[in-house]
Amino acid sequence: MIYFLIGVGAFFGAISRYLLSGYLEKLLLLGFPLGTVIVNLIGCYLIGIFIAFNFSNKDLIGPIVAIGYLSSFTTFSAFTKEILLFSNSNGWIPSIFIALIISSLCVFSTFMGHKMFS
Repeated sequence: MIYFLIGVGAFFGAISRYLLSGYLEKLLLLGFPLGTVIVNLIGCYLIGIFIAFNFSNKDLIGPIVAIGYLSSFTTFSAFTKEILLFSNSNGWIPSIFIALIISSLCVFSTFMGHKMFS
């Protein structure tokens, strides 16, 4: 049963990511698409809140929300794909710089979500 619930959470997380990043894909910063970045920042913030409320100790909420929904809502593979595509037209140095900035912002977002709600 738990695997089914994780799958349901993952389904809704993936659909949410697809819709939101598709809606935001027209936003660019220095030629880099911001849809996936914004989705990842939101997801990181939400996982910080999730940790602050200690939902991971709940029987069903942890697997459905953290493993299912948030894990499929935020995807590192989509982020790395966009970094690779960006590097094809802008070079590796700017791409690595952007990847480091975005990764740092995601960690900061998780930290802020946790601190604001703990």
